[in-house]
Amino acid sequence: MRLAIWTVLVLLAVWGDGGVAAWATETVSRRTPVVDVVERLSPAVVNISTDIYESRPANPFFGMSRDPLFDEFFKHFPGPQGETRLHRRSLGSGVLIDEKGHILTNHHVILRASEIHVTLVSGKEYKGELVGSDPGSDLAVVKITPQEAIRPARLGTSSDLMIGETVIAIGNPFGLSHSVTTGVISALNRSIQTGDQVYKDFIQTDASINPGNSGGPLLNIKGEVIGINTAIYSEAQGIGFAIPADRAHRVVEDLISFGEVQAAWFGMDVQGLDARLARYLGYKGPQGVLVTEVYPKSPADKAGIKPQDILVRAGRTDLTSPEVYADLLRRTTVNDKVDFRIFRKGKYLEKTVKSGVLPEAMVENYCRRSLGIRVGEMTSRALAQAGIRGVEIREVVRGSQADQIGLRPGDVLLKINDREVPDVKTFRKEFSKLRGRSHVTLQILRGRFLYYVTLNLHALSS
Repeated sequence: MRLAIWTVLVLLAVWGDGGVAAWATETVSRRTPVVDVVERLSPAVVNISTDIYESRPANPFFGMSRDPLFDEFFKHFPGPQGETRLHRRSLGSGVLIDEKGHILTNHHVILRASEIHVTLVSGKEYKGELVGSDPGSDLAVVKITPQEAIRPARLGTSSDLMIGETVIAIGNPFGLSHSVTTGVISALNRSIQTGDQVYKDFIQTDASINPGNSGGPLLNIKGEVIGINTAIYSEAQGIGFAIPADRAHRVVEDLISFGEVQAAWFGMDVQGLDARLARYLGYKGPQGVLVTEVYPKSPADKAGIKPQDILVRAGRTDLTSPEVYADLLRRTTVNDKVDFRIFRKGKYLEKTVKSGVLPEAMVENYCRRSLGIRVGEMTSRALAQAGIRGVEIREVVRGSQADQIGLRPGDVLLKINDREVPDVKTFRKEFSKLRGRSHVTLQILRGRFLYYVTLNLHALSS
């Protein structure tokens, strides 16, 4: 304070009243809306670091092969060879979204984390607790118990974004705390494929988003969070991507309430509509999908949708194919109301469907129809005593792709896409998350041998 007073006195002596006024005017002119947003919202942006501890069994053939099947085999059948414990650390960002200490970030930021550390702009570090995570949307919620007053950011809306409007990204790229980049919205509704996962409806921006920025906020000029930055696309050069705030709203509610995103269900199966079918049904529109089945007492049934209805549009989305419908379902959360425009017997109708929770019985039905298997709890005591947990394949449908690839009853299914399924309940949850995927990789144990098999997915709509 004394230093500030002496500075002002010196300025008065040197410049006089006119000089100070000019200096103040210049400072005000440099204070742009971007500066105001950064000053107000920076305290809501946090640094997230995770410690990842992995145990890798050391097998007697170490050095002869780096085939992961060897590591997996000796993981389940340990011997005197011991194990190697590895430690890794990852960095990312997050944004405080309420005064209770909930932090929104990316799923891949906290993936496989053994410990989560959250550092505020004040430098105070807290231990973070994972509330819930959703791989499908690449979002996660972490909670801290702050001992100081915090100023959370407000989740805005992404429904009215304009290409060309100014945006601001705040995060910790490469561990550099609270770095700010600015740019404009370059495009909307972008799709990115990483491996077999397709992320859709991204905001594209020329504001730099690098490793460490992941999980930080993308802000508009009013200081509202319009997206969550993500750096999952390693091939991006000079462009960044963010998950829209409207999708984050729905995911956050489920993660805080249930610890996971509940699989939504409309209760109807659809198929593509070709020209021949369209003529038969008297439909002359440019696109649509045909409803083939409506399940009794399902949300679609309650809304009045019937078999042979043609779904033309859902909200602002034109339903051009079953894949578009499946993507709509994947982006829908439980209790969302979706307005469908349908064609039935020469007339266009409007039906509103309130999505429900996907019933467990339907998951089993989908699994049998799509993969050709039915699973149950594992019955082998020997495997249980060896610490192996999985589900047992009880039935393989004749002629199905599971039958063709060689799966058979008695095989033990350990993982779905690297996610462990120790019991039937977990299997149902993990399988229900596969809607919108084109294929799935299963880890199968038969006797003392491990196999990985990849199967195509279909009939996973509803």
